[in-house]
Amino acid sequence: MECMVLSQFFPSNGIDGVVEEPIYGSEIDELRDAVDAQYSEEIFFHRLVRSKGRANDWFLPGDVVCRRLSLDEERSDVLRKLQDKIFVSSSHDWSLYEDELETMRTEAIEYHQWKIHRGDVWCAIIDPQGRALVVVRTHANKQWRKAMEQIVPRMVGSKNAATPHHRVSAAWCALKALHRFFIHEHTGTLSAGDVDGSEYLVRQVYNHRLDIGQFSGSGRIIKMYKYRNKLFDPFWRRCFDLLESGEQVPFVVRHIYRHPCTRWVAISVDDAEWLLSCSWWSEWKKLGPIRFDKFKKEAWDANHSWH
Repeated sequence: MECMVLSQFFPSNGIDGVVEEPIYGSEIDELRDAVDAQYSEEIFFHRLVRSKGRANDWFLPGDVVCRRLSLDEERSDVLRKLQDKIFVSSSHDWSLYEDELETMRTEAIEYHQWKIHRGDVWCAIIDPQGRALVVVRTHANKQWRKAMEQIVPRMVGSKNAATPHHRVSAAWCALKALHRFFIHEHTGTLSAGDVDGSEYLVRQVYNHRLDIGQFSGSGRIIKMYKYRNKLFDPFWRRCFDLLESGEQVPFVVRHIYRHPCTRWVAISVDDAEWLLSCSWWSEWKKLGPIRFDKFKKEAWDANHSWH
């Protein structure tokens, strides 16, 4: 089993809201090999089934907690299956850059931050859980150029000029949607066709996010209108399926699930970006099932349903 070892990552006494189940059988031998356990060393392995609250951002279903009985540790190691998606062209040797990727992965997990690398030979997007999307090819710096240029610019202009924050936000929204698509939806190995085709997805999400405008700040500051055309019912059905399966979904999905006749609702920037990150779904038709506007709490048509 290809996995990464997260040292001293999980409280040995457990976490409220995190459900574990013990592991038995032949799988234990593979897990012991993964942590280089001595023959006589006693280790209990528990798989994380589900979590809620803040723990849901730090741990993934399927993570394995390794509790060594011979050590009185406050924190235990965690085994996490590698879920990387990597495309390597035939003209390059990926082993030359693996150490750099592992350094970035460690930083992403330790600081719980997204990481991006943009170089001439390889580029990567890594989420806070350590899952990496990597492309290794000639002129890799041109990959997803529109979005990458906003975050890791290669064209240097005036020293006093800075990339507008709404373009940076749009770029992050597009690249996170791309990462989500390949990690969660794509099956099999990446091909050159997959990588080239992803350019359209990045441009689509990037442009949708730009259309929101220069909205920033915390709280529900965006007014989202929901189109009632039945053409968009499959989109909301897919959102509701995620909710019913226990997936973490934003407030707006839960609200419309309870109030399907909603005409508009005030949402946060994070909620809006989550919806835009779904624009690669086949259920997202035409320009999408929603549109955004600036929310004004004192507006004449404001109501109490947005609270």
